Amino acid sequence: MTWGRQLTGSSIISVEQLTKKFGALTAINDTNLEIEPGVFGLIGPNGAGKTTLLRILLDLARPDSGHAQILGLDSKTESLEIRRRIGVLHEQPSFPEAVSVRDYLQDVCGLYNSNRTPESLLKLVDLEYAADRQIGQLSAGMRQRVGIALAFAGNPEIVFLDEPTANLDVGSREQILDLIFELHQKSGVSFVLISHILSELERACTHVAFMQSGRIIESGKINEVISRLTKRSYRIKCSESHLLIDRIREIEGTTSARILGPASISLVTDSDYNDVRSKVEQIAASLGVTIYSLEQAATLEDAYREVIR
Repeated sequence: MTWGRQLTGSSIISVEQLTKKFGALTAINDTNLEIEPGVFGLIGPNGAGKTTLLRILLDLARPDSGHAQILGLDSKTESLEIRRRIGVLHEQPSFPEAVSVRDYLQDVCGLYNSNRTPESLLKLVDLEYAADRQIGQLSAGMRQRVGIALAFAGNPEIVFLDEPTANLDVGSREQILDLIFELHQKSGVSFVLISHILSELERACTHVAFMQSGRIIESGKINEVISRLTKRSYRIKCSESHLLIDRIREIEGTTSARILGPASISLVTDSDYNDVRSKVEQIAASLGVTIYSLEQAATLEDAYREVIR
């Protein structure tokens, strides 16, 4: 069975000069954004405006000014057609506790007038074994899989997931993120993930945007964003980080140095790689500390720290 409708255009979502205020609070501030097909992550701290932007895209809130389009459709005047072509899993969804998974999915498929079956949806999210369990008996991770299955009931082109790993343990979070990426690979359906946990989105996303104080401050393909922002960010693996850290902070050009663990230091500096390596090795030798490696940092968290500092 083919799932979703694969998108090949250059932009699936377009936001232009979008502003939304709640009284004196500006939640979205003259924001522009283009989202390409793939797995897109919108990242930012609590209160950055992520959920407000999602609500505007879904026509659950109206902007004070600006425009937003999904699949070439205006979010205000063509919202019904948009809803026919997308799937949504809101943060902390509510499910009927005493209904079986199979019966609930059957009801939802009926509402969509969908040709999907509960069995095919459960197979999609690897939950066939739980078809006859009551939803109230499911673990948090299994409930999220049910929610993702629901989002696919209408054969969507884009699926929006708001904090999809909230309140899950580490193992369940990793499984949900891997599932999202696998579903994109198998179906071609694009995903928009809203989250404040950078390390998790790095695991699943192809594209990202950083949001702060109602504005998009950086966006692009995830590998390009990381490469662009972490050229002068390094990670040092050593025998004893606590002996090294104070002297590292004294290196000319250093803007940030912090201990990541007993054998790891994060360093942000204006100096190039060879200069940093030479100085770090000299300091380490004088202190009797062994340097195991010094590499350019390459994580989404490092990139985000760079753009907001």
